[in-house]
Amino acid sequence: MKPAAKLPIGIEDFEKLRMEGFYYVDKTRLITELLNNCGEVNLVT
Repeated sequence: MKPAAKLPIGIEDFEKLRMEGFYYVDKTRLITELLNNCGEVNLVT
């Protein structure tokens, strides 16, 4: 079984995230969708 990725708490360096196996979620498509289909109110937490 593959070990779980580490959570990048307090890490802002993208290269370090990728090279050291931290958990990362690419939200590029979400941002594009929000810009193209924006509603009156968008809640991003």
